[in-house]
Amino acid sequence: MTTLILNVDRDDDFGEKAGVKGPVTGYADCYDAALKLISADPEDSDANALFGAIKLYEEMRKKNEDVEIALITGKSDVGAVSDTELGRQLDELGNFGRFSDAILVTDGAEDDYIVPLILSRFKIRYVKHILVRHNQNIESLYYYIVNAIKDKKFMSKFVVPIGLVFLTYGVVSLVFILYSVFLFNGYSVSPGNGAITFVAIVLGAYLVEMGVDLVQKMKNSISSLRTYARETRISFLSYVVSISLLLAGIASGVVQVSSLPGPLFNKVLVFFSLYIWWIYGSVAAIELGQGVELIVSGKTGISGILYGLLFSLAIGMVVYGMINYVRFIFSYTTFSDAVINLTIMILGVVLAILSSLINRYYNDIISVTAIEQSPTSLFEEK
Repeated sequence: MTTLILNVDRDDDFGEKAGVKGPVTGYADCYDAALKLISADPEDSDANALFGAIKLYEEMRKKNEDVEIALITGKSDVGAVSDTELGRQLDELGNFGRFSDAILVTDGAEDDYIVPLILSRFKIRYVKHILVRHNQNIESLYYYIVNAIKDKKFMSKFVVPIGLVFLTYGVVSLVFILYSVFLFNGYSVSPGNGAITFVAIVLGAYLVEMGVDLVQKMKNSISSLRTYARETRISFLSYVVSISLLLAGIASGVVQVSSLPGPLFNKVLVFFSLYIWWIYGSVAAIELGQGVELIVSGKTGISGILYGLLFSLAIGMVVYGMINYVRFIFSYTTFSDAVINLTIMILGVVLAILSSLINRYYNDIISVTAIEQSPTSLFEEK
């Protein structure tokens, strides 16, 4: 039986930097792939790991052992996406031939994620780590910091959490400062606290932007939004109306609540009880826009749109009644108001149950119709 010498590039450096797509099989193709990556990025550990696999292949061939070598590559989106691709390529390698076991040659960076994938398909004889030795003259702190900043994996795993800590501290500190200023007239912020808050927000935002490349993602989102607006103008218009309703609801709620007497907690409850209907209007605008698109395109699914409108209305009624009943508990409203709010809550629950039953009924009808219209066998379909 043949032993497979396997090298794994989980984050697809071979594809991103050298244009090599996995799986790569055979000594000549793997050697060519390693040369391409080492030429594109001499400091990449994946290229050195593949050269280590090639060296092991040569040594075992000299001992007349039956071995084969292969490289599999994942995706730049490390996680479920890349591991799914690795699993697919492992299955493809399994179709090439029967391997008695495998030798994993790796740089040791992500063994905990790679080994279970391989064990589900091949028996691993052992794991060989390829560690690159650096020249002592360049092993300086500055060298490692510069290279770490260029590494997207390092930035996403370490720099982004640090940035979020700074950003969270700065935002929370800013909220408390603004709250103190509005609550206590004449409250003065010390220069030290203000400077620390400002620096924390700026530093946190900078580190997060560096780690996730927020500016580029915003540009891509704007470009996608423009394309989406050109292709589906009705739906895009409904989203614009929805966002406008949300913003208008905030402004309207603040104006209405600011003139109310009483404690701050009661004003907050009143604001949210009023804002519930603006949220429902926002949801309804999106649902109606999608309904118009379905009608224009001649597609089915209007029943789902109606169900969404009724169910979201039911949720709005329940939340509205609950918030106002909380106001009664704190003695902000009368008993008669509490009865009305409980009635609204009950009606909301009934409406949610009825809308769910109606939606299930129509879905069952559609399923039965689809089954009746479908072919009775594969042969009839052909």
